[in-house]
Amino acid sequence: MAPSTRLTPGRLLTALLAAALLIAGCSSSSSAPKASAGGGSCPYTFALITHGDNGNFWSVVYKGAKDAAKDTGCKLSETYGSQQQGQAEPDDNAENAQIQNAINAKVNGIIVSDHAPSVMNGTLAAAADAGIPVVLVNAGCDDADIAAAKAITCVGQPEQLAGKQAGQRFAKENASNVLCVIHQSGQNLLDRCDGIAQGLGVGAKCGTGSAPASGPACTELILSTPNAASNPQQATGQVTSYLQSHPGINAVMTLNNAIGQALVTGKPANVKIATFDLSQDVQNDLQASPPTMDFAVDQQQYLQGYLPVQFLYVYNKHEGNAVGGGTTVASGPKLVDSSNIKTVAAAIAAGDD
Repeated sequence: MAPSTRLTPGRLLTALLAAALLIAGCSSSSSAPKASAGGGSCPYTFALITHGDNGNFWSVVYKGAKDAAKDTGCKLSETYGSQQQGQAEPDDNAENAQIQNAINAKVNGIIVSDHAPSVMNGTLAAAADAGIPVVLVNAGCDDADIAAAKAITCVGQPEQLAGKQAGQRFAKENASNVLCVIHQSGQNLLDRCDGIAQGLGVGAKCGTGSAPASGPACTELILSTPNAASNPQQATGQVTSYLQSHPGINAVMTLNNAIGQALVTGKPANVKIATFDLSQDVQNDLQASPPTMDFAVDQQQYLQGYLPVQFLYVYNKHEGNAVGGGTTVASGPKLVDSSNIKTVAAAIAAGDD
């Protein structure tokens, strides 16, 4: 008779552990769930409503929001922009109606540019009262407007701060007689010009009269060209004519990069050009030898699309956790010139800036 193969307690424990590991290995290779390509399952739908179009700037905002929705697995309802091709100005009443449509659809959150607070804040507050969290983006980044809209926060560029930094930059370069070119209506654009005046040290407001013969000074020029951002060559005709009549101006700040880039070739030789927002053309101007544009103010608008989706996802999923504290989460400003344009060139190429 063969000898007994009875296991000792130690050998028995070893055998049981080996069997458990074998079973676990088989289970993980055959039946473990796979992560979804969209970054997870999310039951929430968010509405993105802006006063913009689908041009160089706003297309980057929309890309940021779509990327965040993909990363979280959440859904974006139709992306609305109230300024359509050919319109001279955004349609604030149309944007307000889109906010109401989102409330009626009972979305789980609204991301909105508060372009006309007097029109939209009441509707946005009604959304919050209905249990729909609101995050402002790009416009309305003012503590009073955030509170009036009952929004969680605003993701954007503090406009006066951006203008102030631009004004300080011009002052350091002894280019302190600045023309601030306004291409469409909007308090945020006026705030940028006023910030320039503050950076130059000439008071709280940018002037509305005729530019003086010397600086430091900030003077506003409101373009009369309809839809100036889409007709930059026509718009710059008005600017160059103004510069010829006011030869003391030595710096121009455009608030739209298409106008700024077009002005590069038409300006007097002694005038520095800077602009808000980046584009491939602005990148080329900054990288030219010598640079044909002085600097650009980058508000990193990709973040203005991406972060609100993430904020609303966390708010809905995790018991109302919120960021911002009722003030602005700043996506900029960042001054970009020939010395640091290479660091953001990859983002521009990817459509993320």
